[in-house]
Amino acid sequence: MTDAWSLYDQMIAQIPEDVLVRHVAMGAHHCLVEAECGTGVAALHRGGARLRMGRGWSDRPLRELAACAKSWDFEVASVGVAALNAWHNQRERLDALGLIKDAESTDPFVFLVPVAARVAAEKNDGSRPRTVVVGHFPHLAAIAEHADVAVLERTARADTDLPDTACEYLLPGADLVVMTGMTLANKTMPRLLELARDALTCVVGPSATICAPVLEAGADLVAGSVVADAALAREVVTCGAPLHGSGALEHVLVATPRGRATLAR
Repeated sequence: MTDAWSLYDQMIAQIPEDVLVRHVAMGAHHCLVEAECGTGVAALHRGGARLRMGRGWSDRPLRELAACAKSWDFEVASVGVAALNAWHNQRERLDALGLIKDAESTDPFVFLVPVAARVAAEKNDGSRPRTVVVGHFPHLAAIAEHADVAVLERTARADTDLPDTACEYLLPGADLVVMTGMTLANKTMPRLLELARDALTCVVGPSATICAPVLEAGADLVAGSVVADAALAREVVTCGAPLHGSGALEHVLVATPRGRATLAR
């Protein structure tokens, strides 16, 4: 196993040292970082150590704030992920990563349905594809028509949710894996990507950092977001409202050659 911190260190190192933070906001559901290069958001992940977020980040290096993604206080780490996204999740950097501009949908629970159907059709032993979803998401029924779906959740929301420790047993041998971008904040992403290396793997959500290190670590698809309206995003986060459905975000999809080929088949 490679050093688990290497994924974080690569993402942080790609941020230039002279890019400065302009504003940091933490709401009830999301956090936001505005910088000279753009704005990034992330879902607020609670838990971990209680180290608290320091003050006075305005005009300090964005790279320094992004290093907070390594914090064991998951709220602090969430702000660090938002700082990473302020740099990485910008339109001008996505084209080189394999941005899919003609996607019919950027919702993985829509575009993975035909993938699950094809995998099921290709099975020669009559078995159903195995799909593992890390994080509790709605709209899994369409995928479940073609595949056996297991949901891993640290805090179970349904009777059928399995504890996240089941990842060691279920991800190896899975056909499809979908994981929330919040796994970066809680430090499980490096291990999850390693366990899912033989599966078609998709990282999803507003916390998903869209960058080469994540793709190189094993993600075939990243269904994330760029901030389309920074002023609106700041207002929504500051008011404690959820960003989903606010119109502040534009959902985008990036794929490796393997991911693109799978979608096109």
